[in-house]
Amino acid sequence: MLFMGAFAMLLFTDVKADSRLINKLDIWDIWTYNYNASHWIEQANLHAGTQMYGDAPQITISSLPATLEGADWIQTAYGSKAFSQSKLATFELAGDADVFIVHNRKIDKKPDWLKSYNKLSEKVENSTGEIFDVYKRSFKRNDKVSLGSNGSMDHSMYSVAVKPIGNPPALPKPTGKIYDIVKFGAKGDNQTVNTVAIQKAIDACTADGGGSVYIHDGIYVTGTLELKDNVTLFVQAGSILRASSNHADYPQKICAFKYYRGNEHYQLIYAEGKKNIGITGGGIIDGFSHGDNWPWRGKSNEHERPRLIRMVQCTAVNVRDITLIRPANWTQLYEACDNVKLINVRVRAYTGQHNQDGIDISSCNGVEVKNFYAMTGDDAICLKAMSQKPTENIFVDGVVARYANCNAVKIGTETHGDVKNVHVKNVVANTRYSIAIEAVDGSNIDGVTYENILLTSCSSPLFIRAGDRGRTYEGGPKKAPVGSIKNVTIRNVRNTDIGYVDMRNGPGVGAAIGGIPDSKIENLLIEDCDFLFYGSIQDTTLIYTAPPENRDKYPEFNIYGTCPAYGLYLRHVDNVTLKNVSIRSKNPDVRPAIVMDDVDKYNFSNLNCEEFPMTQPAPIWHKQKDNPKRVK
Repeated sequence: MLFMGAFAMLLFTDVKADSRLINKLDIWDIWTYNYNASHWIEQANLHAGTQMYGDAPQITISSLPATLEGADWIQTAYGSKAFSQSKLATFELAGDADVFIVHNRKIDKKPDWLKSYNKLSEKVENSTGEIFDVYKRSFKRNDKVSLGSNGSMDHSMYSVAVKPIGNPPALPKPTGKIYDIVKFGAKGDNQTVNTVAIQKAIDACTADGGGSVYIHDGIYVTGTLELKDNVTLFVQAGSILRASSNHADYPQKICAFKYYRGNEHYQLIYAEGKKNIGITGGGIIDGFSHGDNWPWRGKSNEHERPRLIRMVQCTAVNVRDITLIRPANWTQLYEACDNVKLINVRVRAYTGQHNQDGIDISSCNGVEVKNFYAMTGDDAICLKAMSQKPTENIFVDGVVARYANCNAVKIGTETHGDVKNVHVKNVVANTRYSIAIEAVDGSNIDGVTYENILLTSCSSPLFIRAGDRGRTYEGGPKKAPVGSIKNVTIRNVRNTDIGYVDMRNGPGVGAAIGGIPDSKIENLLIEDCDFLFYGSIQDTTLIYTAPPENRDKYPEFNIYGTCPAYGLYLRHVDNVTLKNVSIRSKNPDVRPAIVMDDVDKYNFSNLNCEEFPMTQPAPIWHKQKDNPKRVK
């Protein structure tokens, strides 16, 4: 096994983001149905009158000592007061700095982590009349600051402020031609809707041959913005570009390119048919979606809710050093684009709203994703092909998914065009579901490698499915043909824990790797892997009863219900190799570790399959063999 215990800590050494002093904010207050982490927002210019918590707009800071005025700060989540574990959040310092903790005075027993801070005589008061004491500790440049629990869930959450010691580090600034949105009339007061002013700056920039549209020193509210040729949107660290909560500020952007979901016309940042465009600066773009009930409501209504970023048929797209938070739909969609770089992008997108994917890449050619940090309400990274244009040459290197409410990495489901040459490596994820490869709408998936993946929790460590849902789109085939999956490598994948599946067939689902009789999965290599499953099933009928094919069903890891194997269920597969693979169960289980059903040409070597006294008929079983002996 080749697992690198330290690689996750090395992924983000080049990230330039957050604020002048606050870098690499990481929050652990996130799990299923817990949305607090996405409401932590690092920013500049702490001042009286500002909203104290990201998830409680009714609570503001009413008085603030001069010591803290103008500080960089972290607007925490009010709900994080209930977090009880030792490590709540961390961040790194871009320069020598004093870190201040604004902590509720009514909490008599202070948490242990706060004891290293010195209590000052100053106080902070909020609009509900609560008083907070101020604690200070000095740190050096590049120090990592660890934050612990509030110490009480009965009193309001603390806040964090940071001020420089000596000269502060320089903020990143755009180079070349600069188009300052303030000079076009924009106001960073978190109230004025600046759509017209910012769009004027974009239009002037492209008319002059290109440059950077400069967003700085404030929180700028806007509706839909359309990027143009040779324009980079530069949101400076410490500043926020915030989406308006008024649907009227989002005119429909109807694209000419035909693809599935082409009729979803609302976006915050939009571009079609443009070249040499980018988003950068180290700041934050905030979709301002607080949850399923406000301001964007509904499920299965993606056509009504704006995506944060949508680019269609664009060339030379460069999105880097930016934090994207609280989208009302997918965070970012790149459709039919060529030469796309997504570098050092951080996404916090789990607020209870539906469809909060981290990155969606569809029908693109030549995409590099590097150093991606995410917490998402849906898939962290999702590769699709929603038109007949193939998705090809996709390279993903370095992903930390603090939490993905669906899959950490997924190909599918909307794969109408082919998918070719995909390489995903160096992933650490806490995922509710799995890592997945799916072809059910006509795509031919050929040449996929997933390697060096560590899942700290999941429902199933692997899911591969070729099916025949046959869904199509306007301008596409009348019915999508049956697709295929071949030449797939799963290498050095490990999960250290497995969750009790609170939905989708309960515990012990197993890992489904299945085609259909007329479209077998071909040439599958699984090597150097260590899989842990939940197990716990004692019903022997599940072993000998063939699950329904479900060839036209939505592909999910429970496509067969509870599998005949506690581990790998290989069905309709041609030429599979398992090499140096360990399969274990968290709980005793009656089923085999591996069951093969309509599997041709298999080659197994150096397998370690856990078995139990009640295991039947064998730890590894081919269902079409008359004598169910152990497979060598």
